Amino acid sequence: MKIIQDECLIKEFDSGLISQYLGGMSLGVFDIETLGLNPQYCPIVLAGFLEPGAGGACRITQYFAEVPEDESLIIKRIQDDLSLVDYILTYNGRHFDIPFVEKRAEKLGVPGPFSVYDLDLYMVLNGYSQVKFFMKNLRQKTVERFMGLDTGRDDMISGAESIELYERFIRCENPDERSMIQNKILLHNHDDIIQLYKIMPILMQTDIHRAFYSLGFPVKGVSGWPTLCVSSIRTGTWGISVSGIYGGEGFSYMAYDSFTEHFSCEFREDNHFKFDFRTERHKGNVFLNLRLYLDDLEKFRNYPHFINGFLHVTDGRSAHYMEINTFVREFLKKFMEDTVCPLMIL
Repeated sequence: MKIIQDECLIKEFDSGLISQYLGGMSLGVFDIETLGLNPQYCPIVLAGFLEPGAGGACRITQYFAEVPEDESLIIKRIQDDLSLVDYILTYNGRHFDIPFVEKRAEKLGVPGPFSVYDLDLYMVLNGYSQVKFFMKNLRQKTVERFMGLDTGRDDMISGAESIELYERFIRCENPDERSMIQNKILLHNHDDIIQLYKIMPILMQTDIHRAFYSLGFPVKGVSGWPTLCVSSIRTGTWGISVSGIYGGEGFSYMAYDSFTEHFSCEFREDNHFKFDFRTERHKGNVFLNLRLYLDDLEKFRNYPHFINGFLHVTDGRSAHYMEINTFVREFLKKFMEDTVCPLMIL
C-alpha cells in the first residue's frame, strides 16, 4: 500500500445555523474508489481522507493499493481515520461508501464497527432541498458547476474510467507508465474530496432542521462518553424515541422510566443506543415538559413552539423539527455530563 499526503488551503465554511449541530466537532471528508459496484467481488483500491484545520489549512491523505491484496491495509487505515473524527462528509456515502467498506471489511475479516456520523450531502440535497430542481441531475460535478466551482478540478476522468485505469495499472510493467496511470487515479480521488468540501456551503440552501431530524446528527462525547450519533428520531402521542450508534468499545447500560427519571435508555454492546421520553397530549397536540429533563431552558425561550416550559412537539400533522432537535441535543449533553460512562468503571 502506498500512502500519499498533501496539503492545501480551502476557505473555511462558517455558518451559525450549521454550527448549532456541528460546531466544535472534528470533520473528515471521505471518498473511496473501487473496481465495481458489488462489494461481494469488487475490492477497494483507493481511499481519500481530508481533514480541515485552523485557518483553512487542510491535510489530505490517500491510501493506494499497489496490488489488490493491499485492500485490507486500506480498510484498517480507513477505520483508524474515522475513529479520530466526530463526523464525516460524503457524497452518497450512506448508500455506497460506508456500506461498501463495511461489507469488504466483513469479507476480509477486518474487525469493525465503523460507528461515525455520516453527513451525506447527496441525501440532504435529494430529500431536503429545492435546488435539485434547478440542476439536470445531482452528480457531484453537476453541483460543483451549479456553485461555480467546476474550474477547481484538474482531473478529467469519471469513476468508470478510474476502474479501467487501475486495471491497466496492474497489467502494466513499464515504471513510467505505471506512475502516470497512478497519478491520474489519485488526482480523480484527490479532486473529489477537495471539491466535496468546497460545496459544503450548499447546506444553506436546504431545510436543514428537517434534514437533521430525519438523518440524525452527532452529539460530541463528554466526561468519558464517546460521541453519540443520532440516526433516528420518532415522535408520536406515545412519546419521543431517539436511537443511534456510538463509537469505540461496546458496553451495556440501561436506565428505566421512574418517578425520578422520566426517560428510559439502553446502550448495547453492538454500539447501538436508544432513549424514550414521555410526552403529553392535548386536543391532538403533543407536548414535552422540558422541566422534567433539563435544568436550563434559556436556549428555548425564543423558539416559537416553546410555551411555559413545554415544547410543542407536533400538532398532529407536522413535527417542529428545530425544537425537537435542540431538545435531543441538549438532553444528550446533560445525560453524559450527569452519568458516569460504564467504560470509566470497567
